[in-house]
Amino acid sequence: MKILQRLAQQTESWWIKEKLKPFYLPMLHKIKYRAANRSFLQEGESVLHAASKALNEIKVFHWLEFGTLLGVVRDGKLISHDTDIDFGVFLGDRSKDIQRAFEKAGFRLVHRLEIDNANYGLEESYELNGVGVDLFYFTKTEKGMYCHLFPFESKNNRLVRELFTTVNEFRIINWQGLDMHIPKEAEQRLRDTYGDFQTPDKNWHTPTQALNSKTIEKPYKEVRT
Repeated sequence: MKILQRLAQQTESWWIKEKLKPFYLPMLHKIKYRAANRSFLQEGESVLHAASKALNEIKVFHWLEFGTLLGVVRDGKLISHDTDIDFGVFLGDRSKDIQRAFEKAGFRLVHRLEIDNANYGLEESYELNGVGVDLFYFTKTEKGMYCHLFPFESKNNRLVRELFTTVNEFRIINWQGLDMHIPKEAEQRLRDTYGDFQTPDKNWHTPTQALNSKTIEKPYKEVRT
């Protein structure tokens, strides 16, 4: 993988760059995915436990979201082709204590995406043992709740998509010896985003395909470490 990464960097200013891209970029992405998926299969459950424990220690309410919720509800396990863990938290609970708790548990902050200085929208990504943990910050309303997704529009620019779900109440389940919150109407929550969630789709990309999301005109700020 290092050879391919070096090739990608070295060809950045070459005239032949555009001719080589179709060959090395797909291969590079495939290698990166396989490495991330391997780490996920080996460490996914332990990283989920560690992340939940970190949030519990500072009493931050959280629940399983997106692909993690889908795997647990549909399959009773994490999705085998996934690469990260997804949690929902409430935007009103955002604080620097979350980052400190994760870092204390051995995680590192990968990036943070903010809308209006995190007063309107926020997403954070952490990593431990090669496994990513994404925190999606939701705002609760009378009719449901919403969060934001930030898919790439181009190499250096992202879109801002607002996702609304009609579900905003929760229940506790015991999964792999861990008491976890999930949406009370979990199947409805999954239908809102995936439609027919019972049929696996390895090519699904939630940031761009979520059925209950739309692009909004909001500037964002990205912080990377």
